[in-house]
Amino acid sequence: MKFGLVTWLHITEKGIMNSPTPHLALGSNSIWLTFPSTPEKLLIRTYLLGLGADHSLLCALPEDPALSDLKCGISCSGRSCIDEDIYEFKTVIQEILTQPPTLRLTAPSHVSRQHPRTFPRLTVNMTGAVRPLSDKGRILAVLPVRFSNLSPTGCQFRVAPSAWPLVSSSHLHMSCRLPGFTHFSKFTGSIEWVDPTKELVIGTKFSFTSTQDPANQDILGWYTSQQAHLINTTA
Repeated sequence: MKFGLVTWLHITEKGIMNSPTPHLALGSNSIWLTFPSTPEKLLIRTYLLGLGADHSLLCALPEDPALSDLKCGISCSGRSCIDEDIYEFKTVIQEILTQPPTLRLTAPSHVSRQHPRTFPRLTVNMTGAVRPLSDKGRILAVLPVRFSNLSPTGCQFRVAPSAWPLVSSSHLHMSCRLPGFTHFSKFTGSIEWVDPTKELVIGTKFSFTSTQDPANQDILGWYTSQQAHLINTTA
């Protein structure tokens, strides 16, 4: 069964009131959960197992040592692709079950469709590699990606959703050969957001040790060569 539009049941003192709202139904679509308050901001790929009697969301919990930091009461945001649109909701861990490993999340009070983002970035189309990191800084995978826009402060890339680790931190390493360059530039950054469309689209922010960081010099040199100015463009 696909994710789609279903009727959210609101329980009130006067009885049950039906309100048609975008809501998650059982299916194979991934839900991407972001936990900003954990020691290392975690990104988890999960899916919906079912709904509790109180309309809580029962989500599969991957087995990973990093998830030991999860506790009841921790807030998170979830994103999923519903009928080719990106929907987001905010929720809180209500319960952590062990058999099978499951997260019970409180019923979201609102599910909102996300509008296209705007970025002060230049459109590009180049290949590269991304290394997502664990909460301990360990490289989890080396993934081929396609960069779709770029600026002195960050970039956006696309990757196969199934290739991304089930659990990762927000930190990652990126490498690519900028147009006109003969060497590969290596960047360190953090995930700012994810859009789980047919391809997983990830927006990142670069981290440089100083203005003399070789990667910073590379990106500034390339950006200047494009005679670019920081203006808003729709990604």
